[in-house]
Amino acid sequence: MSDFDDTSVHGDLSLPKLAFAGEADRIVYGENFGRVTVDIAGALRKNEPTLRQFGWDVVIIPGNVMDHTKAMQPETVLPVIKPWLAANLL
Repeated sequence: MSDFDDTSVHGDLSLPKLAFAGEADRIVYGENFGRVTVDIAGALRKNEPTLRQFGWDVVIIPGNVMDHTKAMQPETVLPVIKPWLAANLL
């Protein structure tokens, strides 16, 4: 829903929040999927100050080959998530 103002709910959220993506996390879909591009890393970079203002921790996993598939592999994402969980939920 493009008309949903998600900023209106952030004041009610007191839980820890983490957003992460690989530096090259940008998915380009072909004709069968409408030739849509989903630029996850770009969206995080663009909105990082606002996300941080609302209490989000934002991590861009470095590496020019760190696309969506590589950034979601356990050996890549666990070193990001495990210490974050330990610091925020224990």
